[in-house]
Amino acid sequence: MSEEHRLRTLIHCEAPRRAERPPTVPPREHRGGGPRWPVPRQLEAGEVSHVLNTLLEAYDGRRPAAQVRALVAPEVYASLSGPRLARPRHRTHRVHTCTPAPGVIEACARVEADGRSFALAARFTRTPDGWRCERFTVLKPQQRPIQTPRRAAA
Repeated sequence: MSEEHRLRTLIHCEAPRRAERPPTVPPREHRGGGPRWPVPRQLEAGEVSHVLNTLLEAYDGRRPAAQVRALVAPEVYASLSGPRLARPRHRTHRVHTCTPAPGVIEACARVEADGRSFALAARFTRTPDGWRCERFTVLKPQQRPIQTPRRAAA
């Protein structure tokens, strides 16, 4: 490379470099143990329905349970990530929500699978990182034991 094609530093045009850097100060919200994120807003009924459908997909085995891990409590994740049973596809029909306490949403829904109706119950709590499902249960009727007719004693 010839001398005229090299880049030369223009000392009189550049800002002088500091020998020491000022100490970095963490952002204000990280000091003192304050919240890292803004408080999440209230969930709307449509959003709750969408989350319940997502959890039902994991319950049915149509969605990997690892995809919903951040949305649920560890107990709920353990129940969703258990052994995979052959389950029919569940569909929600009506979702009802209520707020029994600040930062808590309870939801119930009618769910259908294979022409049968079931109930679904869920509880969401607000955390500093967002909403998390603490309880998720599909309530199915108990199976009655098959009773054989009794014979009359002879």
